[in-house]
Amino acid sequence: MLKKFKQLNNFFHPLKTDLGFEFTPFVATINDQIFQVMEATEEDIPTLMAFETEVYHGVATWSIGKFRSELRKDNSLYLLVYHESQLVALIGARFYLKETHITNLSVVPDFQNQGIGTWLMELMIDLARQKSSELVSLEVRIDNEKAKQLYKKLGFEALFIRKNYYCDLQLDAINMVLWLKPHRLKKREK
Repeated sequence: MLKKFKQLNNFFHPLKTDLGFEFTPFVATINDQIFQVMEATEEDIPTLMAFETEVYHGVATWSIGKFRSELRKDNSLYLLVYHESQLVALIGARFYLKETHITNLSVVPDFQNQGIGTWLMELMIDLARQKSSELVSLEVRIDNEKAKQLYKKLGFEALFIRKNYYCDLQLDAINMVLWLKPHRLKKREK
C-alpha cells in the first residue's frame, strides 16, 4: 500500500494561483425548483457555520478558521446554493495545475435526494475540464454509502484508503478519482 501511495504522490501539483475565470452568480432550475448560485466569501462564514450545524445534525465539521483559510486561497472556489433565502447546498474545490480536488459537498437534509449534489458535482467537473485538469479527486467517508454511490455514478473510482482521515470520528476515507484525460497509472491485473 505504501508503494502505491508513493506512486500517487504526484496527485498534489503546485498551486495554480490564478483560476483564470471570474465566477458570476446565476440562477439555475433543478427539478423544477429555482436556485441561486454564488461564490462564497469570508462574509458568508457565519452562514456557513449555521449551515454545517444543520447538515451534520448539530455539529460543525469545519471551524471558522478552516473556512477562512479555504476562502482565502487563490486556487479555491466555493459555491453556495440558495433556495429563496435559505442556503441549501455548498460545494468547494481547489484547482491545481493538473488536478481539481473537491474539498466539500453538502446539502441540507430537506433538499437531499433532489439532484442538487449531482448537479453541483457536474458543474465542478465542467469547471475542471475548462481549467484543463487531468483528474478530479476527493475523499469520502468510508461509511457514507449515499455519497459513494453518487461519485461512482459520475464515474469516480476508488484508489486507496486514507486511514483515520476523519480524526475526530476515527473513520477512514476513500480517495476517489475521476480521470478526465488518459492517465499513466495502470491497474493491477487480478
